[in-house]
Amino acid sequence: MRARRINLCLAILAVSGMLQFGPDAALSAPQGVLKEAIHWSISADWLDPATGGYSTSAYAPMYLFHDALLKNMPEGPYTPSLAESWTISRDARVFEFKLRKGAKFHNGDPVTAEDVVFSFWRYKAAQAKFLHDKAEKVEAVNPNLVRFQFKKPFPDFLDYLLYGSTTIGWVVPKNYVEKVGDAGFKKHPIGAGPYKFVEFVPGVKMVGEAFEGYWRKVPNIKRIELHTVREPATRLAMVKRGEVDIATLLTDVVMEEVKKDPKLNLFTPLSPSQRIVYVASQWDPKSPWSDLRVRKAASLALDRKTLADVHSPGAVGLGGLGLPGDPLAVSFPVDPYDPEQAKKLLAEAGYPKGFHGGKYYPFNGPYLPFGEQIMNYWKAIGISVDLVILERPAWMAARDGGKMKEAIIVDQATATTIGGQLSYLLGSGAYGSYPDIQALWDKYQQNVEPNARKDLITHIQKLIHEKMMWIPVTGITSPLAAAKRVKGNPCKIPLVWFASPFEDIELEK
Repeated sequence: MRARRINLCLAILAVSGMLQFGPDAALSAPQGVLKEAIHWSISADWLDPATGGYSTSAYAPMYLFHDALLKNMPEGPYTPSLAESWTISRDARVFEFKLRKGAKFHNGDPVTAEDVVFSFWRYKAAQAKFLHDKAEKVEAVNPNLVRFQFKKPFPDFLDYLLYGSTTIGWVVPKNYVEKVGDAGFKKHPIGAGPYKFVEFVPGVKMVGEAFEGYWRKVPNIKRIELHTVREPATRLAMVKRGEVDIATLLTDVVMEEVKKDPKLNLFTPLSPSQRIVYVASQWDPKSPWSDLRVRKAASLALDRKTLADVHSPGAVGLGGLGLPGDPLAVSFPVDPYDPEQAKKLLAEAGYPKGFHGGKYYPFNGPYLPFGEQIMNYWKAIGISVDLVILERPAWMAARDGGKMKEAIIVDQATATTIGGQLSYLLGSGAYGSYPDIQALWDKYQQNVEPNARKDLITHIQKLIHEKMMWIPVTGITSPLAAAKRVKGNPCKIPLVWFASPFEDIELEK
């Protein structure tokens, strides 16, 4: 059945769905080793699409070892990958994906519709129940055609397949998983991506070797090693000495050192993650945070320009949630830095001397100073909080498990569309909502008419802004240094801040 264009995003994907790729026979065999000093720890759960995370950092193993029906690539957000094309029924209940012939897993097994069905139902991460409950039937029509049929219209289904939303569209080999089990798969994952798994040492390194049978192209580099190095000064020293070729997240004074070094190139890729403050206790009438004036005061207390300049050079302060270029995102003015007005609002709300705001969960590691600076701005107007520090995998598990109730979270909406961001914030990851906003969101999810959907999501964003349901803070960049032997800009995918696609990275001969 010919697809009906559900909205502008789906129109874009329909165009990208016509793209074709294939291995370039003229390419030479993969050569060399690329070493990176990365700033984040990789969880074993992230090696398996069934338990993959939604943060940008969790997608590095996906792009290295695995492949998806469609994914964010240099060609656009809905680039066809294991699925070469797809169609959507007029009522947005049936999605059919035509699989790419010749795609295979690292063990030589072909990628089939049965693998797609198996991977969908095997997915058990944050959005699993929500997506599984929506599905009426998922079937392999034939080895190269898979059909998803939903109980009700689901026009946003493709957004849930994108980077930053879920990993439910990333495909694993059914026969291999059934043979080794989930635990065996995590120890030695086999995917359909550009690199084969070699080694994983938690908190230390992850290593892959080129898979020359990758359908898109033969990778340029033979071996890729990602080494976790927490200290930015150490990452800088390693790339300056030539111990690694790329060092990630070099901000503030270490970034200035990169600029001065003629042997290094500096890149500042933009992340889809938008730093926002999520006050989960705002729905408790006994909490000070339930007063809009208090949330507004907390926003006015923040010097967004300084936060961006110090922690995410090249980023800017936020007034809303949407990313630049998203046709459905609404732009709002950025709150000014006005601590005196913030104090006046607190006094009007009945807190002239301030108050204790409860538990406060920032991101850890290199992002902790960002969260601490927010605390300092609040302290200056009289709001104190209790800092709780968790490792990133633990932070995500607590956030997804509903364990941050009654707290303040320095949160991130990582999806690349406003619909995807709201799916995270208003869906299964919600700690509360307002009846009028929730009613409009429910209508938006069911409506298939493009103009009506745009009106609904516009209204939703305006209400969120008026109620200050979340406090937008800044966008995020992730400055990285690359040795001169790394050809060009290694960050080729828009809004994916780690060097990718891995198969496209090149080293000078």
